[in-house]
Amino acid sequence: MNRFRSHAIKVGKGAAGIAAMIASWEAVRALGFVDRRDLPSAASIVETAAVDLWSGGLAHAVLATIGSWAPGLAVAAVAGAGAGIALALLPRLEIATRPLLEFVRPIPSVALIPVALLVLGVGLQMQLFMIAFASIWPILFSTKAGVEDVDPRFVETGRVLHVGRAARIFRIVLPAMLPSFATGLRTASAIALVVAITVEMLTGQPGIGSYIENVRLSGLVTGMWASIFVTGVLGYLVNALFVTVERATMPWSTENRDR
Repeated sequence: MNRFRSHAIKVGKGAAGIAAMIASWEAVRALGFVDRRDLPSAASIVETAAVDLWSGGLAHAVLATIGSWAPGLAVAAVAGAGAGIALALLPRLEIATRPLLEFVRPIPSVALIPVALLVLGVGLQMQLFMIAFASIWPILFSTKAGVEDVDPRFVETGRVLHVGRAARIFRIVLPAMLPSFATGLRTASAIALVVAITVEMLTGQPGIGSYIENVRLSGLVTGMWASIFVTGVLGYLVNALFVTVERATMPWSTENRDR
């Protein structure tokens, strides 16, 4: 009963937040702070989003964005997890690569678009590179921190029980670091989506980004806001999906136990 009540309170707060946002939006329009032609009503935005999705244009753009976002994030997940585990288990490797990582990590991914275009050209390979480069860092460092935070007593217990080094890694270290990896992956998923849409805007590759640019240049203001609204919904659904999977597959996570 308490759990149901807690869930109901969360839903109520979320609904209240949405209502307050819509009311603020309509108040800005009513007070004339922004030209109404540039700020359509919330109802017209939702209606246009539904029509554009049903007609297929916006739906195809969403699918195209997912088609580059998903494999790019997958590349980042595999590479980031592998590098994070290696750096945590091999201190000498971590020391040797630290200057390079600290130099490359702060580079904005958008700044590399001209280089990626020059080397890889316009296409899926360039998109995957940009998405993977931008999203690998939270995965790498979350995985590394997760491995380093494994309770030494667990590892020592395995050693006392004569569990081999490889078995200790697979049976003790990896399960213990999975929640940290999941957190990094969830953060990276949002970054990957932002970069995917940005690349589409700048290069004209099929997807939500180029769709937003096309409707903007066509003067379809409501259509532009509708596509932005759909982008926000997509980001929310992506985060909700990762949270749901994490709760279902990692019950030992401290974050899940606290819920």
